[in-house]
Amino acid sequence: MAQSPEQLELARRAAAHHALADVHRLAIVDALQLSDATPTELGLATGLHSNLLTFHLDVLEDAGLIERVRSEGDGRRRYVRLCPTALPSLVRSAPIVADDVLFVCTANSARSQLAAALWTRRTGRPARSAGASPADQVHPLAVEVARAVGLDLAGARPQPYGSVDPIPDLVVSVCDRANEAGLPFEVPTLHWSIPDPVGHGREAVEAARAQLEARIDWLASCRVGAA
Repeated sequence: MAQSPEQLELARRAAAHHALADVHRLAIVDALQLSDATPTELGLATGLHSNLLTFHLDVLEDAGLIERVRSEGDGRRRYVRLCPTALPSLVRSAPIVADDVLFVCTANSARSQLAAALWTRRTGRPARSAGASPADQVHPLAVEVARAVGLDLAGARPQPYGSVDPIPDLVVSVCDRANEAGLPFEVPTLHWSIPDPVGHGREAVEAARAQLEARIDWLASCRVGAA
């Protein structure tokens, strides 16, 4: 007999809570609540050796709590991230000082521009963006997708890291290549492994915007004012 949607959802929640009934797996989820991480970084954060870490990651992935994605920079590298649906109900909110946020990606032409606009709308606070190798202009599809959800990027211009002044109190990289190349800011950083949508059509840009909006909603809910 086929299960109803309510029964399927109940089974999903039960599997998620069963997966989290272990201190190591709960520690992994806590470590991922604001920033994606490589398995090596998770091992350092949790003290788990590679074989045991892999076992726990498999359990969390089977329960639909995490996903592992290939880096767009170093293709040998993988990032582990929480599935968006896991954030509100299963993750313990950790306050973070984030009054002046800088979003970065390589070209500063789509993801980081969208992120800054979404942050400002969500929090009412200004946000900035910059890139390691800025493009000549914000990508037209990013401008269109932003406009469709009530955001204005028409006057935005890509900027290099060197133009960032004053220094922000938090930097969020939304690009694997930018993260792996290193960020020239001596402030706390987070990384969100979001695929580059440029060159992949409007649907890819819309998907990136949706991912950014979900991550920004969660980060904003954890934000406290600058100390």
